[in-house]
Amino acid sequence: MLKIAGLRQLYHTMSGLSLVLIIAYLDEVTDVYLISALFFIALVIEAARLYLPGINRIFIKYFGVLMRDEETGNPTGTLYYLSGVLISILLFPKEIVLFSMTVLAVGDPIAFIVGSNFGRFRIGRKSLEGSLGFLTASIITGFLLHKLWGNLSGPVIITGALTGTIVELIPLKINDNLTIPVAASAAMHLLSFYVT
Repeated sequence: MLKIAGLRQLYHTMSGLSLVLIIAYLDEVTDVYLISALFFIALVIEAARLYLPGINRIFIKYFGVLMRDEETGNPTGTLYYLSGVLISILLFPKEIVLFSMTVLAVGDPIAFIVGSNFGRFRIGRKSLEGSLGFLTASIITGFLLHKLWGNLSGPVIITGALTGTIVELIPLKINDNLTIPVAASAAMHLLSFYVT
């Protein structure tokens, strides 16, 4: 079970960072078209599999290893993720969105891995250790890949990582693949008015 979960986390990170790198080297109009197209494709696939059991069975057969149990009869995290990215890219500056996407792509899987293996201090269904892993991984990645979001200051990067950590920890009913990029982008955008 942990091996399957690990594979899912690897997919989460690799697909998320791949999209970050693709968007980083496209112009902003193309970014919107690309994310909109991906969102529409995901929406069609999700609608088809949720309303046509035969398609859902085929989907689960080939992609079930990457899905959580609750996703077999509900939309997958991919649809929520693309929703969050699309909302963010329409509302906030590109460099902020790129980092918020990275916070989710890196922080969320690390939180799961650290929390599952080393979590002792529980906070609801999550752990303090997992949250610290999320925060640390996000900040380190933020500074390692700073050239992708060169206009963001250290405090803004830390704010994005901290906001993502808090949103991941809070037991919201909305999927955090949507809430993390939007909340992190909003917090960084707000702070960027006061910190350069």
